[in-house]
Amino acid sequence: MNSSIPPCCDLCGLPLRHGTITHTIDGHTLYFCCQGCRMVYTMLLESTEVDDPADFRQTDLFRQCVAAGVIPASEADLIRMKDSGQDDAAMGLAREAVETAGEMTDTLSLDLTVGGMWCPACAWVIETALGRLEGVTEATCHFSTDRLRCRYRPDRTDPAHIQRTVARLGYAVHDADAGANAQADLRRELIRLVITALLSANVMMLSWALYAGFFTDLSGDAVSKISLPIVLMATAAFLYGGGPMLRKAWFGLVHLAPGMETLVGMAAGCAYVYSLVNWLSGSIHLYFDTASMLITLVLLGKLLEQQARGRVRRDLDTFFALQPSKVRIVNDQWPSGRYASIGQLAVGDRFAVEVDEIVPADGRVVSGSARVDESALTGEPRPVAVKAGDIIKSGTRIIDGRAVATAETLGKASVLGQMIAIMTRSLEQRSVFEGRTDRMLRGFVPLIVLLATGTGIACALSGLSLHQSLVRAVTVMVISCPCALGVAIPMARLAGISLAGRRGILVRDIEAFERAGTTDSIVFDKTGTLTRGRWQLVRVESRPGLDTDQVIAWAAGIEHAVDHEIARAINAHARQKGIAPARVDDIATFPDGVAGCIEKKNLRIGSRPFAWETADMATGQPSGKTETGLSRVFMSVDEQPAASLYFGDSLRPTVPDLIERLKAEYRPMAVISGDGHRVTREVAEALGADVAQGGLLPADKAAFIDQLIQQGHRPAMVGDGINDAAAMVRAHLAVALYNGQALAAEAAHLTLMRGDPAQLMDVFSLSRRVNRKVTQNLWCAWIYNLIGIPVAMSGLLTPLIAATAMLLSSLTVIGNTLLLVRRD
Repeated sequence: MNSSIPPCCDLCGLPLRHGTITHTIDGHTLYFCCQGCRMVYTMLLESTEVDDPADFRQTDLFRQCVAAGVIPASEADLIRMKDSGQDDAAMGLAREAVETAGEMTDTLSLDLTVGGMWCPACAWVIETALGRLEGVTEATCHFSTDRLRCRYRPDRTDPAHIQRTVARLGYAVHDADAGANAQADLRRELIRLVITALLSANVMMLSWALYAGFFTDLSGDAVSKISLPIVLMATAAFLYGGGPMLRKAWFGLVHLAPGMETLVGMAAGCAYVYSLVNWLSGSIHLYFDTASMLITLVLLGKLLEQQARGRVRRDLDTFFALQPSKVRIVNDQWPSGRYASIGQLAVGDRFAVEVDEIVPADGRVVSGSARVDESALTGEPRPVAVKAGDIIKSGTRIIDGRAVATAETLGKASVLGQMIAIMTRSLEQRSVFEGRTDRMLRGFVPLIVLLATGTGIACALSGLSLHQSLVRAVTVMVISCPCALGVAIPMARLAGISLAGRRGILVRDIEAFERAGTTDSIVFDKTGTLTRGRWQLVRVESRPGLDTDQVIAWAAGIEHAVDHEIARAINAHARQKGIAPARVDDIATFPDGVAGCIEKKNLRIGSRPFAWETADMATGQPSGKTETGLSRVFMSVDEQPAASLYFGDSLRPTVPDLIERLKAEYRPMAVISGDGHRVTREVAEALGADVAQGGLLPADKAAFIDQLIQQGHRPAMVGDGINDAAAMVRAHLAVALYNGQALAAEAAHLTLMRGDPAQLMDVFSLSRRVNRKVTQNLWCAWIYNLIGIPVAMSGLLTPLIAATAMLLSSLTVIGNTLLLVRRD
């Protein structure tokens, strides 16, 4: 690079007579005609599209930026950009050009976070409003996660229009990852509550002074002086404090989707308008305190609920935040690594991770060593040591050391990506019970409005005054609490998924908790579930005077070139113990074994008849029974017994305790497997299982589950999630042990990410707690409404007492759910 300023831009080639922008890269100073050229040059340098900067003008990104006006196409364009100030906005335009550089499809997706939803009806209002918006092909809003997902046609609408539509409904809307905005919303709501509460408190005090006029004589001038500040402060509380609620109530009515805010808004509005009319007519019957305090209590309740939901979601938010946006890519040019956008990481690239960094992709360590915290994925608190050759998972955190790995699986296909996709889908699902509750909520508000109207009319016809009839109608609307009913299931469900994730249990189907609670029998697949799933040489018994290591060397030598499960297990055992295979000549393979010569001795290994005639190495008598679940291979030298080799798939260490605990719960158990019936039966008998069947194909396993269901059972199938897919689809509850394969291929309702069947007890324990909370919350909500509404209709309550009762009802449901999280 020349030390003097070149005559033209290092990217577009236009002259620099209208201004120069410099940028230093690796000690070299570059010169650009505008901010757009500087930013696009930097992006192209970071990308892998072109290696030589001289070819930057031949890239698609360069051409699209020129077409978009980010980079000037001519000197006239450059002058125009300088004069209009477009140069200052070039950075943002350049990034937008990169994001839209891909091929345009018919529809695009948009993920947003919605703040201020009070109950499931709010989500339905948003879905309905967006569903009627031109260009939006699909809209799904979820109350439990505060997430809005929609697809739209970019030629008919845009994200800004969609966000404005949601905002006009009275909800705060942000990008899905805008956590800071959510905190800002919380601060705004807190300020709104404090100001409204102060205004309402003053309204209450002055109202008590005004009510004293019922018992003492107040002059008209005194009533006017007291009433005017009441009206002003109540109006401020009503419009400022209740503004978002009133907007939601209005749009709920417009879109025929009334929710809880519709009831509160109508009640507060009736009290305010009635009081305003009375004030203008000079009456002392004012209920501004009712309107303002009603709004204050509702704001308090919603703020407490929002904080409670935030606490329940804390673990989930932490989990979703495990996706890094940057990665340290290692290559020949940057051997120590250079940070780049996660989107630039490709399969086969090497990346480095150091202390406190999140692993960005699934890969295999090629150099270095580290201790890794996998608790976010598996729930296992103990760190795992990784070294060259080991697998490292996305979403795990390095707590000590440094490792360089080769990326094998990225993004949504990685373990973390699949887990996030599955958890998001499970949060968006509705259980059968919850779907019915949502439908009831849609009819709940119109029913309460009819009851309130009917109550007011009936009171007026019975001879009560207008204000008494109105107060009773308002009380009915205020005391009804669809919020508690709507929050009962989503809050408990959200808490359950959060707790499950904390314990390393991935919930794929939200009905898993209900299914686990009604499961009455358990079917285990043996291989890979109860056992480790690895055929291995467990033990070697040699004749007296013969060294065991010598036997292993002979066995490894004769089996060295044989492709068989037994041969692979022998060679793996020899490598593990550092024993070199012996040199064996004239190797011949037979159906029952392998033969060869070693040091002029005939060596045979295989079945007992193939190896020798008698089975007892000491006495020539047949040996006793083989150990449970183990198979035995025999070795002879010159037709004389030399050794017995025991092979098998050992039980997982946590299985015996798991089976004992399941027995204590009186759950019938069965063990099925594709392995031989004898081995399967021996494992089942050793564990105390009730039924054992071996030699089953996948279709046979599914038929076994069908048979149990026909007998009236509701079985849980526990397997590896892929080979047992057919049986899992049939089972009442499907539980998979994570085995390192694709999560998306599983047919399970739940996945035990630690790969430990003992986590099954956590599943049953958690399901009991979640189901108990759901039941308690629903009973609490229904009993409250069934008692409170008739009492309000009878006139025994005032609107303020009703508002307080409504607040306490919602807080009871929320507090009961928080106990589920707090006791974990």
